[in-house]
Amino acid sequence: MNKIISIGNKIDMEILIDGEPVAEKEKRRSLICKVMDFPERNVIRISMPFFEGRIVPLSVGDQYHMNFFTDKGIYASRFVVVKRLKEGNLFLADMEIQESLKKVQRREFFRYDCRIPADYRLVPPEELEKERIEEPEDVEWKKGVVLDISGGGVRMISEFQETAGALMQLRMSLVVAGELHEFLLYGKLIASIKNKTRSELYEQRVEFNQIDEKEREKIIRYIFDEQRKRILKEKGLD
Repeated sequence: MNKIISIGNKIDMEILIDGEPVAEKEKRRSLICKVMDFPERNVIRISMPFFEGRIVPLSVGDQYHMNFFTDKGIYASRFVVVKRLKEGNLFLADMEIQESLKKVQRREFFRYDCRIPADYRLVPPEELEKERIEEPEDVEWKKGVVLDISGGGVRMISEFQETAGALMQLRMSLVVAGELHEFLLYGKLIASIKNKTRSELYEQRVEFNQIDEKEREKIIRYIFDEQRKRILKEKGLD
């Protein structure tokens, strides 16, 4: 396990009930923490996780799905809490792995609320058959704002109502690990509905299509870093 995971790696995790995630998505909580040590074979020691700026005291016997952000990519497995402890001012938990680590290829991570300027355009299906995504010339882009983002897609608003099922290309910039990255991504429009508070705007729910896993990992890294910054700010530690 420690050949893949390293001390200091970031983690997001969510509790499992009877071996499954919480049924109602709006009640799910994605907790964040990091790897602290490897006290035993098949056991990993983590910092006690945070949620909305508060420590979440894990209970011995509870099972969690854990995602590790490593130099080799994102890996996941199920773990069970086997011990709680305190070292100085640090609250820690020992987690025993329940199944082999698997590299994450495609998973919809928790959605991060944000306000990110973005442009988009509708594209014909045959464009997705190209081997390389390139930004076309002399194409009219429509303005939008991303309201939340995950490893699987975005929810954004714009002044235009589009047709569900349409294919589009999304253009936006994110700061990942201190560097500005330009993203040019294809997606499928799942729904286009009027915004509840501003009827002149439409919410576009977009699922990424044919996204490169390296690009997905950058987006997830952005979400994790921004969530961490938000927690530190709430605690007055920024």
